Amino acid sequence: MDKNKTAVIQLVRNATLKIYYAGKCILVDPVLAEKETLRSALGVNKNPRVHLNMSVADLVKDVDMVLLTHNHIDHYEPSVRHYLPYTIPFFTQPADKETIVHDGFMNVEAIEEMKQLGGLSIFRTNGHHGFGKLAEMMGPVSGFVLKSKGLPTIYVMGDCRWENSIRENIDRYHPDYIVVNCGGAVFPEFSKDFGPILPDEHEVMQILDEVPKSVRLIAVHMDAIDHCQTTRAILRNEAQHNHIDMNRLIIPEDGECIAL
Repeated sequence: MDKNKTAVIQLVRNATLKIYYAGKCILVDPVLAEKETLRSALGVNKNPRVHLNMSVADLVKDVDMVLLTHNHIDHYEPSVRHYLPYTIPFFTQPADKETIVHDGFMNVEAIEEMKQLGGLSIFRTNGHHGFGKLAEMMGPVSGFVLKSKGLPTIYVMGDCRWENSIRENIDRYHPDYIVVNCGGAVFPEFSKDFGPILPDEHEVMQILDEVPKSVRLIAVHMDAIDHCQTTRAILRNEAQHNHIDMNRLIIPEDGECIAL
């Protein structure tokens, strides 16, 4: 693969992505742990609920940098420091830099607003990991927009609900692709009042209705974490019910590569 001429997103598992873009291989939200070795979110099933379908060695061998939307265990977990070199460039939101440095990584940088790496521009965006009391509980989360001349613009929304600030990001950066974490994750004792902490299948339909018709959504963060209620099957069913053009809604399987 010629990284200088390619724009590809590979879903590894859940929210973990490999993005080949502007000559870089970017690992997003690394969770490399084996199946059922991480704690349950609901006290029901240990996470992740599925195996990786590639070896960790193959997964990390060509990675140039890491991009972390936020430090929750389904986006970054303890095994990562055993598989990645401590010198790898590791970009975080400001709230998470200290944790990653504490884990031994030596080349950690918090992106306040924007980072320029040659022909690659990375813009950090804000959002809310749920609403009301849930947002306070979940803490700060970020998304990232990737831009480079001659390549489609990618917006990794992160664990953010659909709201005005996200609409404003789309108006500002004009993404061609939006990666949406649409597992519809819930905490039952709070979600009955405040809703899910991630977009669910209904919210994805709303996003598709409100973004420009040229924008394509890539739906991830499903079928791997025990409190995520929206599955790929549920999302496809909702899309069919709403007569969605499936060229606009991409639902990759683990390991699948999407050429942009």
